Amino acid sequence: DSPNWSKIKVPGHMELQGYGEPQYVNTMYPWDGRENLEPGEVPKEFNPFGVYKTEVVIPKDWKDRPVYISFQGVESCLELYCNDEFVGYSEDSFTPSEFDLTPYIKEGKAEIKAKVYKWCSGSWLEDQDFWRLSGIFRDVYLYSTPEVHVKDMFITSELGSGFKKANLKNSLKIESEREITVDIEMQLLDKNEVVLSVEENALKIEKNLKIELSKKFENPKLWSAEKPNLYEVRVIVKDSESGKIIEECSQKFGFRKFEIEDKIMKINGERIVFKGVNRHEFSCYNGRAVSEEDMIWDIKFLKANNFNAVRTSHYPNQTRWYELCDEYGLYVIDEVNLETHGTWQILGQPCPEKVIPNNNPEWLENVMDRTKSMFE
Repeated sequence: DSPNWSKIKVPGHMELQGYGEPQYVNTMYPWDGRENLEPGEVPKEFNPFGVYKTEVVIPKDWKDRPVYISFQGVESCLELYCNDEFVGYSEDSFTPSEFDLTPYIKEGKAEIKAKVYKWCSGSWLEDQDFWRLSGIFRDVYLYSTPEVHVKDMFITSELGSGFKKANLKNSLKIESEREITVDIEMQLLDKNEVVLSVEENALKIEKNLKIELSKKFENPKLWSAEKPNLYEVRVIVKDSESGKIIEECSQKFGFRKFEIEDKIMKINGERIVFKGVNRHEFSCYNGRAVSEEDMIWDIKFLKANNFNAVRTSHYPNQTRWYELCDEYGLYVIDEVNLETHGTWQILGQPCPEKVIPNNNPEWLENVMDRTKSMFE
């Protein structure tokens, strides 16, 4: 601890605010030439870290409710503390990490500290061709959920021949902290006008509930990059006994059918001609701490120059980017956060001795286990 804390902007990079130097590396690792490490090892001679601290007052109407913190992007890892108690640890710079703060909050207040390291074991998988920076570079926010909560909804549509009829489906996962009977309604809105509604009443929830709501819909406006028609799917959960609304949540949605026929990719029966570009999530002023204004500028520039597709080189982008691509009309070729150039190529020459993940079966087993747990 220190009485002389400096201010730092979040989202932002430490190196672009006077703490360290930006480093550009292509196929090498940023510690090459300084330390000789084996895959998975973490630099010991030089691995700077920063400690972030902030204090928050929990809203009074969140009393007796769970409180979570969400980090949308941290390079390269973080240790999290709340009121000086260790909460958890996470890696993967480009995937959100969330933690339950409920057990650590005292008298409606929380002092939150995040210790962010420049490099970690996960950095071996993040050897992308870009500027190497560190820090909390995406949004951080607190949120709370009601006692009955829509944990997940997965919306799909089946389009019939001629694309004049659709069957809208919504697979819901609902959690409850107590036994309760609820009514669940799904609405489809077109420019704030309800054009479809389906409801299931008197559903008993003990802890978890999985339910699918579906209904046929006539003459849907189809989504494509050229005509990005979007609807809103709204889910309303009510207490069956009192009729009180417990939670509302919504998601933008487009009716479209993607298929491959005779090795040709089609959307809504028409061949797709990709006019795409690679894009790094980057600002010349703020690095990867890009704002919504930055993203909208990029999209308008692409659309004005007749692009209809974008590749997220070489990692998942922040959530808002995908929403904007839906809204303005861009096909997204999304990429996972996995680049290990430096394990199989040194100074342009192949070096197969230390390649990761290669075809090692333990990597596949780990991915399958993680994927299974996500969908259970």
